[in-house]
Amino acid sequence: MKKMFLAVAAVAVAAAVPATAQTGTTVTGTANGSIDVPLSGTLAKKCILSSFLNGPFDALNLETTAVQGAESLSLNCNYGGTASVTFSSANGGAMKSGANSLPYNFILSGSPLSSGVSLATAQTWGGFPAVTNSAQTRSMSVQLTSAATVAGTYTDTVTVAVQPN
Repeated sequence: MKKMFLAVAAVAVAAAVPATAQTGTTVTGTANGSIDVPLSGTLAKKCILSSFLNGPFDALNLETTAVQGAESLSLNCNYGGTASVTFSSANGGAMKSGANSLPYNFILSGSPLSSGVSLATAQTWGGFPAVTNSAQTRSMSVQLTSAATVAGTYTDTVTVAVQPN
């Protein structure tokens, strides 16, 4: 009798506890017994930047104001349209060696920056072509605004960031 009472009590408790909360859509079958099960998912826009740095930027000739470097920058997005690419300089558009500063212009082929711009403030190009899953490549160069006159190792870092449009 005790065992039967425990079994009945267990069933009563199980029935009293509500099932785990479920969220979603109830799908009701049609007269012929079929139902449509909706599937859905979202893939966010994404762009990946890459560059091929084969050396010219780490051995610039500081005695000339000629255009130097031919490094490449590639953008590969998972959508078609455009992306916004921002270029910024750690030293405000100048290579520095201690207290000495050597301003330069940054050049990106096939863009509004193709004639050279100072990176004293960040520069954004909102029209970088984004072709679905196909890399779009531009060439990067620099041009010193004047030749160096004080010996030293001059450096700067250009940061490139992308934002899908």
